[in-house]
Amino acid sequence: MYQTVNGATLYYNEYGSGDKYILSSQMGFDSDEIGWPMDLADEGFHVFTIQIRGYGKSTHVSEDLGGEWYNTWADDVYEFAKSKGIQKFLYTGQSHGAGIGWHLSLRHPEVLVGFAALVGGPHSRKGGETSPGRLKTIMSADDPEATLKRAESTREYFLAFAEKFSDNPELKAEFERKAEKGYEWELERTVEEVRVNPRKPLSYLKTDEEVYQELSKIQIPVLMINAYMDKMVPVTDILWPVKVIKNSKCIIFNNAGHDVHYDCRDDVRREITLFASELF
Repeated sequence: MYQTVNGATLYYNEYGSGDKYILSSQMGFDSDEIGWPMDLADEGFHVFTIQIRGYGKSTHVSEDLGGEWYNTWADDVYEFAKSKGIQKFLYTGQSHGAGIGWHLSLRHPEVLVGFAALVGGPHSRKGGETSPGRLKTIMSADDPEATLKRAESTREYFLAFAEKFSDNPELKAEFERKAEKGYEWELERTVEEVRVNPRKPLSYLKTDEEVYQELSKIQIPVLMINAYMDKMVPVTDILWPVKVIKNSKCIIFNNAGHDVHYDCRDDVRREITLFASELF
C-alpha cells in the first residue's frame, strides 16, 4: 500500500486493527514479515510499518539532504499518522528507525503516547557525523565488486543467526531463507539508496553534553531496549539518556547484538507489549 505525504510516496503495510496504534519506520522490515514490530498486532495493537523515503518502494531521493534527513523522516511519520486520522500512537524503531523516534519525540511529542527504541543510541558525538564504515559504503556505491562483498556479508550475517538457532529447525530454516533474501536485496539496491548519508541522529548537536540537554526536554514515556554485544551502539551510550529523560527505562539483553529483535524476539515482543499496554 502507498500513502503520499510531504511530496513523497511512502510504501507501508498494516497489521491488526483497533485504536491502539503503533507506527514504525525503517529502511526496510523483516523480509518474511515475522517478529518485531509486526508481531505486536497479535497482542491487540494496530501496527503500521512505513518504509522511509529514499529506500525500496518509497520515493527515492537523489540529492543529499544533509542534516535534514532525520527531521524529514520524522515529519513524514507525523504526516502519515495525520493522513490516516491517527491522533495518538506509540512509535517504535530500531537503529536508524529509533533515530527517527528521537526526532519525532522532540518535533511532534503531542502525537506520541510513548517511544520504544531498539538499539537507538543516540550515538556519541565522538567519531564525527558519519562512521568510517558508512563513508566507505557511500564511496563504493557504484562499485560492482563492493556490492557483491556487501551482499556476501549480509548473507553471512543471517547465516550466523541460523547457526545460533541451529537447535530449532524452524528458526534455522527461517534465517537460512533470510540469508538468501538479504543477499538478493543487497544486489538489487540502487546507487541512490546506498549513497544516502543521514549522519547521526540529532546531528545538529555537536557535543554529547548538547545531546543530553536536548534529550532532557523529552517528557513522553521512553523504553530503550539495548544489547550488551552491540558493536554499533555500545551500552555505555545509553547511560546518560536514561539519566536525563525523566520518564524512561532501559532493558539490556546479554546475549544479543545490534539486531536484538532477532536475538531476543519473544523478549522484545513481551517488553514492548507491557510498555505499550500501560500507555493506551
